[in-house]
Order: sequence, then structure tokens, then C-alpha cells
Amino acid sequence: MTIDHETLLGWLSRLKLTAIRDQLDTLLDEAARNDLTMRETLAFLCEREIARKDERRIEMAMKIAHFPYARELDGFDFEAQPSVDPHQ
Repeated sequence: MTIDHETLLGWLSRLKLTAIRDQLDTLLDEAARNDLTMRETLAFLCEREIARKDERRIEMAMKIAHFPYARELDGFDFEAQPSVDPHQ
């Protein structure tokens, strides 16, 4: 059974697997370089799709929240707020 590239991209779009669709050639090349089995390749593709969906979900939540700016804990000044335990 031979499937052309455009048909496969259409199926990925229909299944809403956009991360796999957008990076298909790169992901398949990486799987081949790492000599992954078919099962490992499928797991690798799913892992990438889930990671992209999680990234997009977080981006959307940040936009919806209308935060004035994004901050990370790396920049938090624990000395200015001694009641906060940095180990927690």
C-alpha cells in the first residue's frame, strides 16, 4: 500500500495532529537516525504531538488570563520576601 505525501498530510490534518503534520519529514528522519522501531516511532510522534498541544494550551491560557507580563520563579527575589521558603 503506497500513500502519497499529500494524502498523509490530509489525514493528519483531519485527525488534528498538526504538530506531526507540520514536522513530519523532520520527525521521520529523526526516528530513522535513531533506528527506532515502528512502535517507538509512533510513541515518539505522539510524544511530540502532546508536547505541542500542551505548549499551545499554556499559551492560550496565558492570553486568556490577560497577564500584564509573564514571570518565572527564576527571577523571584526570595530575600525581599523572607517568609517564602525557596525550597517549596
